[in-house]
Amino acid sequence: MRILSWFLRLIVFLLLFGLALNNLEPVTLHLLFGTEWRTPMIVLLLVVFVLGAVLGVLALLPSWLRHRRRGKVARNGEAAPTAAVATPTAQTDFPQHPIDRPIDGV
Repeated sequence: MRILSWFLRLIVFLLLFGLALNNLEPVTLHLLFGTEWRTPMIVLLLVVFVLGAVLGVLALLPSWLRHRRRGKVARNGEAAPTAAVATPTAQTDFPQHPIDRPIDGV
């Protein structure tokens, strides 16, 4: 199994290395206020990939911290803070939408 893992890593590395060798032509990225950045295509692809990964981590950070905080509270034996859920107290006179009805009695 370990040999198969290293073989797959080698294949991925060789494919990415081939991609890098095929994208060495310089490209120009036109930024704001007439600024230009000239770099090989593979460098630009790598920068965009890293920026996407960083933005993805930053987008997940609030929920990750909230999850850690709830885990600490649960480990300490205290009651975890829960959000209040609004429940309707009175029946409405509006007919039910077809999407809201159970299908086949389920």
